[in-house]
Amino acid sequence: MEEYKVVGKSCSRRDALSLVMGCAKFTDDLNLPGMVYGKILRSPHAHARVASIDKTEAEKVDGVLGILLPEDVPDVLFNCGSSPPYPAYVKDERILTAKPLYAGDRIAAVAALTPKACEEALAKMAVRYEVLPAVFDVRDAMKEDAPLIHPELFKSNVFKKTEMKQGDVERGFQESDYIFEDEFHIPSVQHVAMEPVSCICDYSREGKLTVWANSQVLFHDRRILAEILNMRENDVRIIKPFMGGGFGQRQQLHNQPVGALLSKLVGRPVKIINTREEEMYASCVRMSCICRLKFGVSQDGRILAYHVKVYGNSGAYCTHTPIVLGSMSKKYQYHAPHYHFEAFSVYTNAPVAGAMRGYGNPQLTLCREIMMDKMARKLGIDPIKFRLMNHVEVGENFPGVPFTVRSCAIRECVKRGEEIRQEIDHKEVFLPKDSNTVESWGVAFGCHASGTTDNEGMSSSAVLVHDDGTMTLLTGTSDMGQGSETAFSQILAEEMGVELKDISVTAADTSCTPYEQGSFASSQAYVGGNAVYNAAVDAKDKICSVLAKYYGIEPEKISHKKGVFTVKAPEGDIFLSLKECMAKIAFGKEGTAIIGSACYKADRSPAPFHVCWAKVAVDNTSGVITLRHFIQVADVGTAINPDIVKGQLHGGTAQGIGLALMEQIEIDKTANKPSTSDLLHYKVPTSLDMPEIHVDIVKNSYEPTGPFGAKSVGELSTVAVAPAIVNAVSNATGENSNFPTPLAKVFLLGGNREDFFY
Repeated sequence: MEEYKVVGKSCSRRDALSLVMGCAKFTDDLNLPGMVYGKILRSPHAHARVASIDKTEAEKVDGVLGILLPEDVPDVLFNCGSSPPYPAYVKDERILTAKPLYAGDRIAAVAALTPKACEEALAKMAVRYEVLPAVFDVRDAMKEDAPLIHPELFKSNVFKKTEMKQGDVERGFQESDYIFEDEFHIPSVQHVAMEPVSCICDYSREGKLTVWANSQVLFHDRRILAEILNMRENDVRIIKPFMGGGFGQRQQLHNQPVGALLSKLVGRPVKIINTREEEMYASCVRMSCICRLKFGVSQDGRILAYHVKVYGNSGAYCTHTPIVLGSMSKKYQYHAPHYHFEAFSVYTNAPVAGAMRGYGNPQLTLCREIMMDKMARKLGIDPIKFRLMNHVEVGENFPGVPFTVRSCAIRECVKRGEEIRQEIDHKEVFLPKDSNTVESWGVAFGCHASGTTDNEGMSSSAVLVHDDGTMTLLTGTSDMGQGSETAFSQILAEEMGVELKDISVTAADTSCTPYEQGSFASSQAYVGGNAVYNAAVDAKDKICSVLAKYYGIEPEKISHKKGVFTVKAPEGDIFLSLKECMAKIAFGKEGTAIIGSACYKADRSPAPFHVCWAKVAVDNTSGVITLRHFIQVADVGTAINPDIVKGQLHGGTAQGIGLALMEQIEIDKTANKPSTSDLLHYKVPTSLDMPEIHVDIVKNSYEPTGPFGAKSVGELSTVAVAPAIVNAVSNATGENSNFPTPLAKVFLLGGNREDFFY
C-alpha cells in the first residue's frame, strides 16, 4: 500500500487549541447588536386541544416585546426532518399548534429583553386545555379503538409501510433444518449532546433571514425554512458556529421557525437556547421499536431465510421514521438467499423520533446479534465461526441491496480483536477471583452501509489557490466534533503536495460555501472527502492548463507529484513549486484565478465493518453487572487520521454501553409524559462508568472508491456495542438473555420491565 505524507497520520485537529483554551464560539456565545431572547411555551399534556390562551398578564411583564400564538403564524404543514425531500416524508407538523400531540409540543412563544422575563411571561400565560386520551405503545396505537393522532391525514396510526424482498422467504423456511424466532422491545434513548439545541435568528428590515444554529444540515434547513416562511432560498442564510455534538439530533429543524417569526415580529435578533429538560422531552429521540426476527438455518449452519418485522414508534410526528425503517432493511451483513423485511411507521403521543447515530442500525443489529449467538449455541458452533461462515465477502452484495462489497476486512478485525482479548486474559489470569462472580466475554459483528435511497450522499467543495501557493477550502459540511475539517485538510494537502499550515477552511455557511447534503449518513470522510479530493484534482488540472499556455506546450507535458510541477519544455525539464506556479499564473500575461471545484454523488457509501468484544462480571448473589473490558476493532479502509478515528470508536462505545445497560426514556403513565426529563433521572454513562476500552483499526483495508482508500466510521462505532454486552451477560449467566439485559434492568435500573417500553 502506498505510503502517504499527510493522509494516515495522526495530526492535531484544526480546532483543538480553540476548544481547549475556551476560545471557540458556540451559538450561545454569540451576541448580536440589539439581540433579545426567545422562549417557547410547551404543552404539559401528551394529547390535548387548546381551548383558549389569554396572554394579557404575560404582555405586562417588564421586558416582554412580543408574543406569538398559533393564529399569529403561517398555518402550513411541514416535515422538520432536514434531509432530501423524500416522498415518504409526511408533512404533519405546525410551527405552533392548538392541538398538541406530545408533552413538549409548541403552543406559543415569547420574545423579551432577558431570559428571566421570557420565563416569567410563559408562567403568566393562561392556557385552558381539553385533555384527550393518549397512547404511547405501538401495540396500543395499532388497535382499532386507539385515539387517532392525525385523523385529518390518516385513518390509522400506522401511516407508512416499508418492505423489501429477495427470493421466497417461506420457501426458505421450508428448506431449513432449524427455525429460530424471537421478539425484542428496544426503548427510546436520548442523544445527550453536550451543547443543547440553539439558534439565533435575525430577520432584517430588507426581508432577509440569517440564522446561526448548531445544525448538521444547513442547506436542507434553508430549504424548509424558505418553504415555511414563503421566502426565496437566497434570502435565507444559515451559519453554523462551533458545535458541541450532533449525533443526528441536529438533522432536523427545532426552534428556528419560531425564532425567525419572533425576530420578524419584534424587529431584533432573537436567541433561543433549549434547557436540558427541553432537550430530554421536546427535541427528538432514538426511535423505539418492536422487532420480530425469524431465521431459517441449515444443518451445517448456513442461514437460508431471514424475515424481519419492525414496528417503529414515530412519536407524534413523521419526521425521519419511515426513512429510518428503510435504512434498517439495507444493513444486513450476512448471506440470506431468502430475505423479507417489513416495517411499519406508527404514530403515538410519545416524544418525536428523529435521526440518531446509526439511523436504525443499532436497534436491529442488537436484536440480530443476540439471535446469532443463540443460533450458534443451539447448533454447537463457535459464535465467531458461525458469523464468519455466513458473512458477505468482497465481490458479493448485501441481501436485497444491489451494492457490491469492494472492501471487507472482517476476518482481520477478528484476528486483531482476539489478540487483544487473549492479552487481557493473560494479564488477569492470576488476579484474585470472587467465588460469587462469574466473568465472561461476548462478541458481536456490525457494519454500516450508509445511504438509504438513490437521493443520498452528495457533497461539493471548492479550492481557492492563492498567489503564494496557500489555499482556502470551501465546504458546506458541518463539523460537529468529528474532525471533518481536519480530515478534509489532510486529503487536500496530500493531493496538492502542501503542508497543512498552507490550508485554511471556510465551512458551513450557505451564503458562501458550496451546496452540501449535510453531515449525516456517515458521509463526511467518503462523500465529502471524495468531493475535496476531486476539487484538488480539478485545481491541479487548471494549473497545468494555464502553465501550458504560459510555456506554449500541451497540458499533457506538465505533471505534478508531491508538490512539484514538472514542465517538459523544449529547452528541458523545468521544476516549479506551487508558489512559483501561482506567481506565473497570477502575475503573468495569462493573469487568471485558480478555483478547483467538484461535486461528488454516491448512492450509498461503502460499508465499514467492526467486531466488538465485551467482558462482564456478574455477581450471582446481587445480580450486579460490571463491564470490565470492551474491545472494538474496525475496518474503515484507510484511516485519514487514526487518532480521530479512534476517538470516534471510543465515543460510539460509550453510547452503545448506555443503550445496553443504562439509558431509556420512561413514560409516567399517570402524568402521561416522560419522567426522565433531566440527567438525574435519565442515566447516561459518565467517565466513571467506563470500562477499559481497547480500540484498533485494521491496517490492510483499502476501499477502491474512497479518497485514498477511506470509508466511514462515525455511525459504525456504536452499531455492535450493545449486543456484545448482552451476549457477554448471557454467557456469564448461562441464560439466553433477551434485551434489555434482565439483570441490568432489575439491579442497575430497578422497576418493572414492562414499564420501560412504549
